[in-house]
Amino acid sequence: MVLTAARRARGRRKTIVAALLVALVLLAAYLTMTLRYKLDHGNVWANPQALSSATAGPYSEYRYLAQPGRSIEYGFSIANRGPLTIRLEEVINGGGPAFAVEQVHMNVDVDRKGFERGQAIPFKPIDLPADDQIFVWVTLRFSDDLLLNYQPPCSGFSFATQEVRFNVLGMQREQNVPIGYFINVQTPDANGRPCRSDE
Repeated sequence: MVLTAARRARGRRKTIVAALLVALVLLAAYLTMTLRYKLDHGNVWANPQALSSATAGPYSEYRYLAQPGRSIEYGFSIANRGPLTIRLEEVINGGGPAFAVEQVHMNVDVDRKGFERGQAIPFKPIDLPADDQIFVWVTLRFSDDLLLNYQPPCSGFSFATQEVRFNVLGMQREQNVPIGYFINVQTPDANGRPCRSDE
């Protein structure tokens, strides 16, 4: 009788240990999948209405004039390569005090409806299935005191990613998604004109 009770106790312990191991494996798989999940730039992008552009090999750069209080707009596609459906929550500012994301618009069903700006609707959270993409238009507004406090005349900055927030399997993630080209922003000279001789 004592041996039977001891065997049962050992059996229960083995079952508990096995259940804990399964739970740990599932938790590790969940964390690996969610923490490593990445979005990418899609295969569609618009030619931004930039001041000028340049191409070197596979890289394109679009140059803008950063005038205080003014806005610029650029567009690119965000692709979910899979294997899971994600919820794209927000295109994040991430620019600091020099500029802010003023508006975001989107074109859903990129492959079927195109990516014309006139067909874009204001951005709202959207489910993005695996192997699908959407096109977003981002409007950046420069601060009114850009030249006084943040960027002196004839200076600038560049970027090739856009920060977004998305949800995968219930976990909130933020990522700098490649946009597929470089944005180069130059502040004007003291007379409000571009500083670069090639612009």
